[in-house]
Amino acid sequence: MIGWLLATAGTALLGSVFPLANIELYLVGVLSAVDGLSWWALALAAAVGQLTGKTLFYLAGRGGFSLGSRLGRMTEAKRGGRWAAWLEKFHERTSSHPRWGLGVLFISAVLSFPPFTVLCFLSGAAGLPLLGFLGVGLAGRAIHFLIIAAAPELIHQLPFFG
Repeated sequence: MIGWLLATAGTALLGSVFPLANIELYLVGVLSAVDGLSWWALALAAAVGQLTGKTLFYLAGRGGFSLGSRLGRMTEAKRGGRWAAWLEKFHERTSSHPRWGLGVLFISAVLSFPPFTVLCFLSGAAGLPLLGFLGVGLAGRAIHFLIIAAAPELIHQLPFFG
């Protein structure tokens, strides 16, 4: 079981940085094909792995380093780039109502809309506290992956699949 947890966390980490590795498909596939795995443990491993990778986007938003030319343009928003108006509005609202920023991040973490990767970056750029980002992001991604990981079990319990 430990091997599956590490593989799941690793796949989630990889998928958080390289979108071609889709952790949702991985979870559904593994849980459908391998008997005896704990769906909730794999979901939590996926949440930890993915948030580990998404923290890189948060730190890049803070200006710690660049994640390439496309995200580099977003980093320039602090200095007046094309994202400046949106970032400024998000930053103002988050500064005056920090719970609003964390709430938007939580919704994004659960639903993946707005895109979670973008919100991770903007959370760093807007100055959300790291511990708030980690707590809310982990809770939201855990819910997201618990729902996805439970799907194969729920589908197998439907009368027409039994």
